Amino acid sequence: MNIAIIVAGGKGKRMRSRTNKLLMLLSREPIILHTLRTFQECGAVDEIILVSAPDDKKRFEAIIKSNNIKKLKKVVEGGKERQDSVYNGIKAVKNAKDDDIILIHNAANPFVDAATINEVIGATRKYGAAVAAFPAKDTIKVVEGGFVKQTVGKHNVWQAQTPQGMRYFLAKKAFEIAYRDSFYGTDDVSLVERIGGTVKAVFCPRQNFKITEPYDLAYANKLTNAARIGFGQDSHKFTKNKPLVIGGVKISEKGGFEANSDGDVLLHSLFNAISTAIGMKSLGFYSDSMCRSGIKDSKEYLKFILEKMEERGYRIGNVAAMLEGKAPKMDAHAEKIKESLEKLLKMKKENIGIAATSGEELSEFGKGKGMQCFVVVTLR
Repeated sequence: MNIAIIVAGGKGKRMRSRTNKLLMLLSREPIILHTLRTFQECGAVDEIILVSAPDDKKRFEAIIKSNNIKKLKKVVEGGKERQDSVYNGIKAVKNAKDDDIILIHNAANPFVDAATINEVIGATRKYGAAVAAFPAKDTIKVVEGGFVKQTVGKHNVWQAQTPQGMRYFLAKKAFEIAYRDSFYGTDDVSLVERIGGTVKAVFCPRQNFKITEPYDLAYANKLTNAARIGFGQDSHKFTKNKPLVIGGVKISEKGGFEANSDGDVLLHSLFNAISTAIGMKSLGFYSDSMCRSGIKDSKEYLKFILEKMEERGYRIGNVAAMLEGKAPKMDAHAEKIKESLEKLLKMKKENIGIAATSGEELSEFGKGKGMQCFVVVTLR
């Protein structure tokens, strides 16, 4: 079992705000929601424990409830220092086995992605403990009283972030010994280091940083508001004895698309739009082998590319689809298709646009021989 302890017990004094920084808005949503949602949607995470300051507990619980964070099992009270808060989270874990994985993550690191979480889990399982980090870009100076005492070259120097992982038995041991010795570390895995444990450094993207000061929040909002754009297209002829499926919705029992799969031109175009936005290849490169193995439902192809998108830390901002064909008349089916896409993409249907044109018989599609679809997506 992999258990994530999300630490949200601090006051965030350096943000210079009366509001807890985790309740401040990042792209119109509280910072903490971005973090919780990532762990909720990461398939490798089984359970979440949130550590909160008493004053913020009710507001956090309201966010959790209204956004359906089902993996979150407990909200526990934080301690005086961050290490105390983490230890409270560890003590709140029930029925864990010694080799279960404890992931400790700062709620103020909202840009962590599923790929980093998965890699930290894998390294922790293999080595006992792991930390997400990235190499330092600058030379580090040790300064005392305003004067440089030592220069630490950037070679082999990494900046530690979260998540930080430990096997459950090692986490308990490291924290218990630290308290016995009245030792407070600068981060979680330092407690493992001091008792001779092995800690594996796992590279993470630089955008996995902690929001600490007003500048960080301003930069974070620039990141979330910067969009990638993807463009996709697909087309198929009609065939008689096959169901017609568009956008995951069965339109009719006959008159479907001539294709090895169900031929869903909208989902195929959507796949290509997402794939181009994240720098991957077109649908056929991935789907041909899936189709040969009997997977012909285009929703399964879409699921594949959505997983790749989420691993890279992106979320769909909006979808715009244009269908061209003489028949069927799409206005009668547009709402059902939007509802289907809403479920498949886990996004609000007001951010999904579907339009259709008959083509005025200026193309083979306009003459009723098939249908083509164009899709544009924005990823944030």
